[in-house]
Amino acid sequence: MRTKLETIVQNLKDSFDGKPWYGIPVMEKLNAVPWQTVNDKVYGEKSIAVLVQHIINWRIFVLKKLEGDEVYNIRIDGENDWDEIRISNKEEWDTLKNTLQKTQDDLLHQLSKETDQVLEKQVPGKEYTFGPILTSIAQHDIYHLGQIAMLNSAKQS
Repeated sequence: MRTKLETIVQNLKDSFDGKPWYGIPVMEKLNAVPWQTVNDKVYGEKSIAVLVQHIINWRIFVLKKLEGDEVYNIRIDGENDWDEIRISNKEEWDTLKNTLQKTQDDLLHQLSKETDQVLEKQVPGKEYTFGPILTSIAQHDIYHLGQIAMLNSAKQS
């Protein structure tokens, strides 16, 4: 039987580049997006590039907290949350996707050194434990993946 942390790790793997129950994983969906459309804002202020950077930012937050950083913070709708980013060519799009992939690799590496005890450990500089944020990383990715899919399909029509 899997531990809670092992289940979280498996969910991260499945949703990112595995075979999730809901369909297409994060990286497969992103790799199908033409770089020429990643800056387009169809339904408001957010482009695909901005959404991907936002996912990266929150993964970095989790990584820094797992490393014990008490100071690093993201203010919702503030600093480091929704960075404006503009992609000018395929190489920049590939770099952004590679940065996202690196956060996945780093998270999996960091979590491989942990046990279920980390889920009850207080997040440095916060008043909550790692359980809720580790459980919600994949959920956060999937939520924004839906937005990315909508933006991409709107540009394809």
